Amino acid sequence: MCSDCFDKEYYGFPSQLEFKKFEDNLDSKTRSNKIEILESNDENKLMDYRMYFLCNTCEEIFVLSIPDHAWRGYFLTQENASAYHDKLYSSDKKKKYGCLVMIIILCSLLIYAL
Repeated sequence: MCSDCFDKEYYGFPSQLEFKKFEDNLDSKTRSNKIEILESNDENKLMDYRMYFLCNTCEEIFVLSIPDHAWRGYFLTQENASAYHDKLYSSDKKKKYGCLVMIIILCSLLIYAL
């Protein structure tokens, strides 16, 4: 990251106002050609569609996930976004199996109770 792009990454936007401030900053950087919007292709695709940006100075690629209701979104380097998705996928997988175990235990208790 350099002075022409961004000084920090966001693992989530705490509020709509915070995202709006970030979005205005991103818009001004794209209008001044410091940041370029990239087309999504197989090379830089993550789990699903996200917006990709390239800093024309340091050539760092950033990924933006826009917040939506409970999803807080993020703005991360491509490497960190990929690791973040892996972490979320792993967490979701653990939750899914945890729920399955609880259902099996509850069903077993019901069967033995009858």
